[in-house]
Amino acid sequence: MTELSTKTMHKRDLGCSGLYRISRVLITPASLEIKLANVINTLPALLPMRRGAIVVLTAEGEPETTATFGVEPASSGARHVPAKAAIDRIVAKGAPLVVPDTCKSDLFQDELQSILSGTGQVTFIGVPMKVDQETLGTLWIDREKDDATRAQYEEEVRFLSMVANLAARAVRLDGHESRDGRPTMGEEGARKISSGDKELPESARQRPTKIDWIVGESPALKQVIESVKVVARTNSAVLLRGESGTGKEFFAKAIHELSPRRKKPFVKLNCAALSAGVLESELFGHEKGAFTGAISQRAGRFELADGGTLLLDEIGEISPAFQAKLLRVLQEGELERVGGTKTLKVDVRLICATNKDLEAAVADGEFRADLYYRINVVPLFLPPLRERNGDIPRLAKVFLDRFNSENNRDLEFTPAALEIVSGCKFPGNVRELENCVRRTATLARSGTIVPSDFSCQSGQCFSSMLGKTADRPLGTHSLNGLTMSKSLPVESPVGLGYPNGPGSLTVAPQLTDRELLINAMEKAGWVQAKAARLLGLTPRQVGYALRRHRIQVKKI
Repeated sequence: MTELSTKTMHKRDLGCSGLYRISRVLITPASLEIKLANVINTLPALLPMRRGAIVVLTAEGEPETTATFGVEPASSGARHVPAKAAIDRIVAKGAPLVVPDTCKSDLFQDELQSILSGTGQVTFIGVPMKVDQETLGTLWIDREKDDATRAQYEEEVRFLSMVANLAARAVRLDGHESRDGRPTMGEEGARKISSGDKELPESARQRPTKIDWIVGESPALKQVIESVKVVARTNSAVLLRGESGTGKEFFAKAIHELSPRRKKPFVKLNCAALSAGVLESELFGHEKGAFTGAISQRAGRFELADGGTLLLDEIGEISPAFQAKLLRVLQEGELERVGGTKTLKVDVRLICATNKDLEAAVADGEFRADLYYRINVVPLFLPPLRERNGDIPRLAKVFLDRFNSENNRDLEFTPAALEIVSGCKFPGNVRELENCVRRTATLARSGTIVPSDFSCQSGQCFSSMLGKTADRPLGTHSLNGLTMSKSLPVESPVGLGYPNGPGSLTVAPQLTDRELLINAMEKAGWVQAKAARLLGLTPRQVGYALRRHRIQVKKI
């Protein structure tokens, strides 16, 4: 058989034929343990695998191996979950993981000897088992490393994902049957109960306490996480405050996952990205014919989040007119779709996020005080990355691992490179750090990332330019928490609109923050973007400072 025909046959087996064989196994009248064991034993005929396992999560969120192929039992006889670190990563992110060479991954260092089993390099592929966006476990295989291309990996990931989701539905169905008193998987089954017992209600079971998708060990971060664990137990509205890029969405997800509502939907919406009319339709839904283009009835985000959690990001950007409509829904717990007359009741736990100074907005009449008190029941302030001592190298490694997985690379940081990253302030916080890691990894010239690979070392990084401006020796001045030179002209980076530099902006030591800001705005003709370039800030930071100091923008 030619190489081409072999590849064609392999692709066909990973398509309808392979799924048909898996489906037949799962619909047989047998216990769940037997079905899953038959699934994992069928895969070697479809994939070039060496070992594999189906791992189902317990009620506490811990992985337990349910069915295996080629995996030696632990010598001590105790329960053992092979590739546990990789499984935890898959469950935390809810996404597939491909490690072309396990020898070079920190995820497999603790059990490298057992994985290799006397062979050469090993490739690992793992996928989550999902039903309705909920991860019930993982399916993974490994094999001796070969010359497989990225396209082949993607094909196998797609096939394994479909198999995993079919298996997840079998697990979910078995869980529903167990509540009717039918046989279950017994002690080894995840999310199952003993025969004859009733399933414990959610409030009586131990909820997960780990937040694996938030990385860090700094005291500032731990303090916020402890607050999240306390807040999550209630239905109180939460307002997440902090600078842009601090990870508000991830903390909102943590509150949801640690709450009694974690089995229900987690729905999110960025309010700043939509006009008032579109925002109303997105949140409340609309009836058919309510407006041009409304060709069918549509449920809004409040309806979709019923029983669960709704995250409204950039809540400070909604218009005053829409604030009144939103307040009514929050107070009454009911709404009408756009163009409809039927009142719908909703039960939603609200989480809002903003980096805007809402107190100043309330004082200026831009934000309703009654809505402010409704959403600001429990405020949580997220620390910027510069206050999270020691977390930058941890996050950098996580982002590099993610880049390697997505791009089939095996890059690593040298100790000197990690020192470079750790010394940066990252005013854009975690989002900027991820951007820096991805850019550096993309342009890296070898298998290891060295200091010279970073753009800041060649003067091309905008954040490093800000830092150099702030570190000038003749004194500093602070505007909105960012340090600037007092007595030297603030030069704009080439290519940002002032090729010759502003030339005339000199920051005097006696100027206050407010005077400094007005000075820059006047020289920029009251154009915030130009003033931002003069000050070495972003337009958003200038806008925030204008609102904080209550400076009215003049129209020229």
